[in-house]
Amino acid sequence: MIVIYRYDASTKKLTGTDVVADDYGLKANETTVVCPDGLYEPSFDEAVQTWKGITKEEWEAKHPQQPVEPTTQQKLDAQTQIQLAQLLQQNKKQAAFNAQLTVDVATLKKQLAETAKAAQ
Repeated sequence: MIVIYRYDASTKKLTGTDVVADDYGLKANETTVVCPDGLYEPSFDEAVQTWKGITKEEWEAKHPQQPVEPTTQQKLDAQTQIQLAQLLQQNKKQAAFNAQLTVDVATLKKQLAETAKAAQ
């Protein structure tokens, strides 16, 4: 099995690769010359049988990244997540407060019962 590299007839830019049998007959615009890693927009130079390309920096200059602005829905989802986290925190505090009140009520009932018993 061998790897072949396909390129566009007019631009010579790489269009894809494929693994084929060793006895595969290369078609026009195909080569077995390995396209090196790290090439951006590789194109095949048939005259010298090599791949040429541009650097990462050149590619990034040609394709500047635009800052991605979250959609209105994404902003609303984020606000909802924040509100949910706040509510969960409040719920924990309320549960702790309720537990303390339960202890306090039980203590008061016990003191009332002891006071009533002592008064008799």
